[in-house]
Amino acid sequence: MLVEALLVALVAAYGRLEQGWLGQQMIARPIWLCTLVGLLLGDLKQGIIIGGSLELIWAGVVQVGATPTEVVTGSTVACGLALINHLSVAEAVTIAVPVGLLATLIGTVNNTISVSVWSPMANRAVEKGDTKSVWWIGLAGCATQAVMYSVAVFVAVAAGSEAINAVIDAIPQIVRDGLANASQILPAVGIGILMQFSFDIKYVGFFIIGFLLPTYLGFSSVAIALAGLACALIYFFLKPNEVEDD
Repeated sequence: MLVEALLVALVAAYGRLEQGWLGQQMIARPIWLCTLVGLLLGDLKQGIIIGGSLELIWAGVVQVGATPTEVVTGSTVACGLALINHLSVAEAVTIAVPVGLLATLIGTVNNTISVSVWSPMANRAVEKGDTKSVWWIGLAGCATQAVMYSVAVFVAVAAGSEAINAVIDAIPQIVRDGLANASQILPAVGIGILMQFSFDIKYVGFFIIGFLLPTYLGFSSVAIALAGLACALIYFFLKPNEVEDD
């Protein structure tokens, strides 16, 4: 259990270092982090499935500024606990959302440390024109954040084997059924939020095709993805040249 918890914690640390050390590379996403967790824990397929389900929920959440939930912690803890305890995808989704909300408290603590420790040090280095120290302070601040989140993930996963069963057993069956049903709705909510920002009437045809393929033609997820790729290629290569107005 400790080895598995350590592996999941390392994935969480890797995800938290993304923005500070690498910039916004979009690697701190459920679809990628859960895939890594699944690979390390020996169940790559289930890790991808869980990651895809969580990605639908958090598709519209980008880690820029304040966010309503902490995607990295929620994804890694939920996927790790689900794979270790052989939980269903619905149960993993049910775990991910509250864990992500609780993990925002870690962000508050990290911000406090940054304001009280790293920012004054960086300001003094800037006043002296010491660019090398500014660089190292930036790396240290990001490393502190990664350590805090990874420790929290390690503790959650390490304690989860028995704790998760105790929590689930303590929840009435009717509540568990409600949470399971809600977890099936959350992906649709995530897609809806994303569409609010990206929807354009001229692309509605693609949306209709994506709805018809699985609903009436029984296409699998892989077939739908390939159909989407084909539509993208057709649109890219055959669309008329757009003339920009001066």
